[in-house]
Amino acid sequence: MKIKIEQDAVYKETEIDIRCRSIDDQVQQIIDIANRSTKTIAVKADGASKMIKTQSVYYFESVDEKSFAYCKENVYSLDMKLYEIEQMLEGSSFVRISKACILNIDVLDSVKVLMNGKMEALLQNGEKLVINRHYVPGFKKKFGM
Repeated sequence: MKIKIEQDAVYKETEIDIRCRSIDDQVQQIIDIANRSTKTIAVKADGASKMIKTQSVYYFESVDEKSFAYCKENVYSLDMKLYEIEQMLEGSSFVRISKACILNIDVLDSVKVLMNGKMEALLQNGEKLVINRHYVPGFKKKFGM
């Protein structure tokens, strides 16, 4: 694989061109990384709306029929349902870990198996989330276990 980078002040926007014989796992991974870094989502905090990059979100959670985005230092509310967020993030580093939670595996520090078939995810910010038994197979596939 060859990588060419052309840097010039005349470019107003970053553009990625991929030339390949076919889209294999390695090329697909590059595409996924490029797509993840540019996705944004509308959130609300303190009565104001703004756009944040989905990669800054540690996890999305639904509490009392309201959705929240948990970032390193902030929590934002969203007007989307959890299933809508999951659909939007399909093919990204996010994976459903319970009925009420979608986790960004890019911020995962470690995982450990619990006795009851569940798993515990330790995030880079020190938070712990439980991966319910029903969602463990999908998590393992996404995480590469």
